[in-house]
Amino acid sequence: MQGWLPHKSTHFFYKLIYFLAFWFFKLLYRHKIYGAEHFCPGAAILAANHVSFLDPPLLSTSAPQEVHFLARKTLFKGVLKPLISALNSHPVSGNAQDVAVFKMILHLLKTDKKVIIFPEGKRSSDGSLQPIKPGIAMLISRTKGAVIPAYLHGTYEIWPRGRKWPRLAGRTACVFGSPIRMSEELLQDKKQAQEEVARRIEDAICALKKWYEDGAVGTPP
Repeated sequence: MQGWLPHKSTHFFYKLIYFLAFWFFKLLYRHKIYGAEHFCPGAAILAANHVSFLDPPLLSTSAPQEVHFLARKTLFKGVLKPLISALNSHPVSGNAQDVAVFKMILHLLKTDKKVIIFPEGKRSSDGSLQPIKPGIAMLISRTKGAVIPAYLHGTYEIWPRGRKWPRLAGRTACVFGSPIRMSEELLQDKKQAQEEVARRIEDAICALKKWYEDGAVGTPP
């Protein structure tokens, strides 16, 4: 199990749900994790492909460090509010392009948190990687953080869009890649930085997918 679990700063409920989810994926889907050594200290965005409702819990339980989410504000009601909050979810309304959402992510990154973002903006309908949305470059430029790319395998076959319930068979994997950092000079040009960060994230996820499909030999790129 990952080394941060015993840390006193981690909420007990978060550790409990992590433990249960980790073994759920391990036992039911023979889940494997690659490239955890690529995690770096300090603020970072975890950017992964998105094809299934299983992606957020799979990605978070694969991470060797505590992570944070954004969740719809409407979920923070009644008995769900303390539970969702304990899982490091933060209420937002709107989408990732909204100013309030941007400010929330910025706040988390400025306090050295790891934040999960699916840069395609929504789940893929066919399992393929969709165009990467711009905007992550702005977050990097203001926080000096990194982007940790990740490839999630198997979740589309288990629970694709349009299927009511997940299949109880399959095999999953999470592959983390080398952190992506941008020079301060490049980040001065907003348009160029957005295009370059989006391109590098797309290239990284595709490279991780190829590495896994080629046999997962050695260290992920």
